[in-house]
Amino acid sequence: MNLQIICLFVFLMNISVRAKNAKQPNIVFIVADDLGWDDVSFHGSDQILTPNIDMLAYQGVILNQYYTGTGGSEARSALFTGKYPMRLGMQGDSIRAAEDRGVPLTDHLLPHFLRELGYKTHLVGKWGVGKSRAHFLPTRRGFDTFYGFLGNAVDYLTYNTVEECNGTTFFGLDFFNNIEPIYNQTGHLTEVLTEKAVEVIRKHNTSKPLYLHISHAAPHVGGGLVSLQPPLESLKANSHIAHSARRLYAGLVTSLDVSIGNIVASLAERNILQNTIIVFVSDNGAPSRGPTQNFGSNLPFRGIKGTPWEGCVRSTAIVWHNKIVSKSLDSIFHVTDWCPTLIAAAGGSVSKNIDGYNQWNTITDEEPSQRHDALIAINDLEGWAAFREGDYKIIVGNVQRNVSGYYGNEFKQQLMSKKIQPLYDDILIASETAHVFKEILNIAVDVDTVFFKRKNMNVTHFIKSNMSIPACFPTKVKGCLYNISVDPLETNDLWFKSSDVARRMALRLRSLWSELQPRRQPLSDSRANPSLRNYVWSPWVKNDELTSETPTAPKFPSEVTKGELQYLVDLNFNSLKDRVNMFIGNMRDTMVKSVGGLFSV
Repeated sequence: MNLQIICLFVFLMNISVRAKNAKQPNIVFIVADDLGWDDVSFHGSDQILTPNIDMLAYQGVILNQYYTGTGGSEARSALFTGKYPMRLGMQGDSIRAAEDRGVPLTDHLLPHFLRELGYKTHLVGKWGVGKSRAHFLPTRRGFDTFYGFLGNAVDYLTYNTVEECNGTTFFGLDFFNNIEPIYNQTGHLTEVLTEKAVEVIRKHNTSKPLYLHISHAAPHVGGGLVSLQPPLESLKANSHIAHSARRLYAGLVTSLDVSIGNIVASLAERNILQNTIIVFVSDNGAPSRGPTQNFGSNLPFRGIKGTPWEGCVRSTAIVWHNKIVSKSLDSIFHVTDWCPTLIAAAGGSVSKNIDGYNQWNTITDEEPSQRHDALIAINDLEGWAAFREGDYKIIVGNVQRNVSGYYGNEFKQQLMSKKIQPLYDDILIASETAHVFKEILNIAVDVDTVFFKRKNMNVTHFIKSNMSIPACFPTKVKGCLYNISVDPLETNDLWFKSSDVARRMALRLRSLWSELQPRRQPLSDSRANPSLRNYVWSPWVKNDELTSETPTAPKFPSEVTKGELQYLVDLNFNSLKDRVNMFIGNMRDTMVKSVGGLFSV
């Protein structure tokens, strides 16, 4: 009898678990690498057409003020942990190929939490948050399977990484199936990763929810000293682009867009599209100049990858689900929000102290966002920081002037076309995603609605005559302050006009700076040389090997001003005054009550 009861209990528990899993949405999270704001066509650009991405945008939720990291490792660590990178020592430039660094093991990552909720977790593509030690690898951090590359960038055809390390050229393979190197793979990287993602979807056991993280290399430059390597087929769609390098970059973006169409189709093929959350983001803006220039465009925003300006940190982001009402969300959304938001969508919650906010109800309903500010970036090695609060954004410290004043005006020549471009609505309707949406979900393209949304997403109307005003650059005694809601191009400095706001935000930045985990200077380890391990970039440091001592945090990059001190004194004085008044009021109430009691006798 007892055995029958136990068997019945197990049977009912299994039914309960299956019922719970059936309700949990699948999650497909797609990351582009170094994609420019101006390089998706739903933002208004007519040069590079991205119809599959656009269809997700028009039918989903566009995060119009999505803030990410200034580099790949920074953005990915924030995404996976829900914490500001400066708390992890992951701020600043991405991890070098021969650098011993990774997300601390004390922090669990998003796939770990989702696996606890019953998800099967897969990573296809770029990892980028630690590979020097075996315990940094993705299958040790919550992913059931991994297929891709561990470092910052690889060659699109050989899957090799080449890096100069202490005067020596290190080179080798960076392509793995779980922890095993893949020697015999051929094909263009974007297409290879897409094929693997489709394979994961087709083989997935639908009795469990799926978390598939697809982190593309495109349109980042190749990591094998050959910069722009699109599939040849993708160049046909961009033959109208006059500038040859820009045309190659466009080919990388086109191949990325085609990949997304294939993934949507494979979800429909398995009959799980209806209950799948699809997220598409870029890890940061394009490096339009510099040694890793990919000829991406962040127009009309200021700055490029690796800077605190909008052209880097304000990035493309879309969330789609069949049951979500399409809209453009104008509240602040930070990359740290993905961890708690997706866990909430999966039916869980994050109890740990993190910086991210659960914005699932903000995305799915009309619930106001809980996030009103965000630490944009702290770079303690270069000595600058940026912070957003409400409509305002502050930048302080030693920014690089040669790229911080960059608006891409000289880049406009590269955006010229040599012949008539293809019609946008024709390309959109003919896309794989549009076809799937129509056939499977009965969602047809409404051209009038599309053009209305596309017009509203085009921010080039902010380009005004004040572009001729000299750009503000922060100094040791003064930062730069902007009202981003009316001046997203960061042209009109309000440091003196809104001094109270500047003082308050500078003090908030000082407080956050005091909490940072200092970043060690990026050093290349000679033991990382792939020639020591059959020319493969595999872990070279033992898990228990001690790291060098944590450096002392540098001083805040801006001097304390008299105005800041006065603001702080006034703030504390007013707080003390309020407490004294409350105390006196309580004493008065007590005395009145006591005396009243005497008279009642």
